[in-house]
Amino acid sequence: MFTVSEKNKLNERLCEGCNVVVSTHKSPDGDAIGSAIALAHYLVQKGCLCTIVVPDGLPKNLQWIPGADQILLYTENEAEVKRAVESAEFIFSLDYNDLSRAGEIGPLISVSDALKVLIDHHEDPKQFADFVFHDAACCSTAQLVFNFIDEFDDLNRIDMKIAIGIYVGLITDTGSFRYPSVNARTHEIASYLINVGLKHEDVHEAIYGENTIDQLQLNGFAISERLELLQNGQVALIYLEKEDLKRFNAEKGYTEGLVNKALSISGVKLAAFFREDKGLIKISFRSKGGVFVNALAKENFGGGGHKYAAGGASRLNMNDTLSAFRTIIDEYV
Repeated sequence: MFTVSEKNKLNERLCEGCNVVVSTHKSPDGDAIGSAIALAHYLVQKGCLCTIVVPDGLPKNLQWIPGADQILLYTENEAEVKRAVESAEFIFSLDYNDLSRAGEIGPLISVSDALKVLIDHHEDPKQFADFVFHDAACCSTAQLVFNFIDEFDDLNRIDMKIAIGIYVGLITDTGSFRYPSVNARTHEIASYLINVGLKHEDVHEAIYGENTIDQLQLNGFAISERLELLQNGQVALIYLEKEDLKRFNAEKGYTEGLVNKALSISGVKLAAFFREDKGLIKISFRSKGGVFVNALAKENFGGGGHKYAAGGASRLNMNDTLSAFRTIIDEYV
């Protein structure tokens, strides 16, 4: 984590009136948005001027989070995002380990003279930050944001906005506390947030408690028509083509959790979800037990991630991508 000198330097410079940008990755999930909002609220409490920048839009089930309406999206506010990054004295990079994951914002950050701070839990972070707060064994970036605040003895600054952001990150990146990366510290943090006054059931309901009929029908179609079992039932894959998504009026977030449904099938050790998107096949991998998917994603699909949750992409068409996956899967299961 931080050395004493790094901590003192940060504490001294993150002062009243300091201009800060908080960034996160493309196609942001609950951990990315929750962590960014929580950290930004905390920095504002310290007197910083803080702007959150994100490459593209948020899923509907995250737009309710307090502060989400203030986020600058590069796809909608390119000029404002550029001005924010160019004028920043500090840039925080949350929930990504490589500037390429920050989309069009990545090159802006790379040429900035601002001091850069990485807060992340993905493996093998690239060396682009001046300060690194990293732990690949941690369940979420949200947990690291809580630890970051604790590092500066500022837990008393955690209000409801910060608590909600951290809790959103915790539950979305841990599958509601069911993944192996969850530890005692995770539950201690959840307990602390509840003691602050967090209504955990309200957060869970806001994220998972509402679906459109199109979303439910898309998920039903994917499971009934686009699911295959391989390796004697040890591997499951689901795929959706552009026409499938159009048929059910799919919006961002509609396929969230599909790969976990495939993984939940009895006997399945590895699941993959393939989705056609803007000339690419985007892929999500999940696994359990002694099967790891980070190497699979990195070595074959230009991606990466965690042992049990990773992602990648293919520039081949859907049929060829699925064929390649079926061929290489023997090496990993």
